[in-house]
Amino acid sequence: MPELAAYLSDSDSRLAVAEADPQATVRRGTIRQAVRACEAEPSADVLLVDLDGEQNPLVHVVELLRVCRPDTVILATGSENSVVLANELYRGGVFLYLPKPLEVADLRRALTDVDNAGSGEARPEIQTSRVVLVLGKGMGANTVTALVARLAGDRGRYVTCADFDGDFGTLALALDTTPERGLSQALAESAVTGVDRLVARVSPRIGLVAYPLDQIESRGDASGLPRVVAALSAHAHMVLVCGLDVVRFEALRHAASSHVIVFEPTPAGVSVAARWLRRLNGAPSTLVVNHARPLPRLLDDAQLREHLGDRPPDVVLPYLKGMAAAMALGEPEKAVPKRERAVLDRVLNSLVGLGAAMEAE
Repeated sequence: MPELAAYLSDSDSRLAVAEADPQATVRRGTIRQAVRACEAEPSADVLLVDLDGEQNPLVHVVELLRVCRPDTVILATGSENSVVLANELYRGGVFLYLPKPLEVADLRRALTDVDNAGSGEARPEIQTSRVVLVLGKGMGANTVTALVARLAGDRGRYVTCADFDGDFGTLALALDTTPERGLSQALAESAVTGVDRLVARVSPRIGLVAYPLDQIESRGDASGLPRVVAALSAHAHMVLVCGLDVVRFEALRHAASSHVIVFEPTPAGVSVAARWLRRLNGAPSTLVVNHARPLPRLLDDAQLREHLGDRPPDVVLPYLKGMAAAMALGEPEKAVPKRERAVLDRVLNSLVGLGAAMEAE
């Protein structure tokens, strides 16, 4: 049997481990204590870590993989009995997830499986994070950002939303969440550390980074943006960035996996969308027509395609009377009819990187 060390928050789990493997080192704690222990001393052959109490356990799995020995095998346990969570952990480098309550027989089988697999077996690669720039300030970009975040969260993805508008950023209102302070300091620092501590929790799977709502922030130098986004990417499957002007877009364009252009079906809105397309110069993008206001039809489909290089929109959001009230409650997704939600859901596949295999899970 391989050497086992366990960090568990409840006594029942610790007793089960002690019975399954009397030689195991069993300590009180969670995955956070395991990370600290592996920073101070070499890790055991097998680590069993407790995920209870963690809103985004993958963040701590990444940290644990960073500090433990390359051949250490990670087992995880927790009170959430979820196939989605288990699959995320497997893709992130966890060998096996054991839901609580821990059973002695299950623990013995897990250790046997580890022994049979060989502790030197390569771990699965940690899934690459995607950075999506949402372009189109003043045309519903914040609404679309919040919608995509909610849909991705519903699919079990961890999402960080970043609003870099220091003057009138309103993504926090769309998500009904107060931003944490410190983003200005993070942007100013030469090396970004602990950016994840600046993330306010919207839900267990959605985080928010933005400027405080009670003050206007100096835009300052945009050179720190790539470092902040790179740091955020280490803690989420997808980073949605909105509130970008041209200067900030140029600072981040090389970090982006894709772009979402949000525009109203008006001559001014289509002109802005066309200019963004020219600036993207063929980079991957999704066109979202947002009927943010009850306006008369000013452009027909042929005119839209003509201005957009004969390209039809990918998503059309109709004018939704209930959107204002839903935004005030921080629940914009509840105002979207099923048909439009289904279209957004399909578009989300390419944005989040969900393939057919993941759809089948």
